[in-house]
Amino acid sequence: MNDPIAQERRRLKRRNLSYYFPVLDNNTQQVIGHLMDFSPVGLKLDARIPIPPNLNYSLRLDFMEEIAGKASLEFIACSKWCRPDSITPFIYDAGFEITTIATDGIEVINQLTEKYGSG
Repeated sequence: MNDPIAQERRRLKRRNLSYYFPVLDNNTQQVIGHLMDFSPVGLKLDARIPIPPNLNYSLRLDFMEEIAGKASLEFIACSKWCRPDSITPFIYDAGFEITTIATDGIEVINQLTEKYGSG
């Protein structure tokens, strides 16, 4: 994301991921997007449909293998922005702020970004 205002508001640097993890809406079990970058306080998704801002989502990230002893990670995140991708206009980039996550979830995020992260 090249939005300097959003980058200034970030408390922790997000890391791009080398694996395209699907992120599911925990209520519908539908994929709402794929994880592009991640930190303990926020994430960015590629989505096939626009995601309205200022809505809370119960999200789940399933892993290919256990990370920190878990096969998935559940958390609540609030959608903050959404816009067409600059390269692929039929895909939307959407930013979320994590509002609720279990204490051990932060360790999962750290291990996930350490294993699959870049940047």
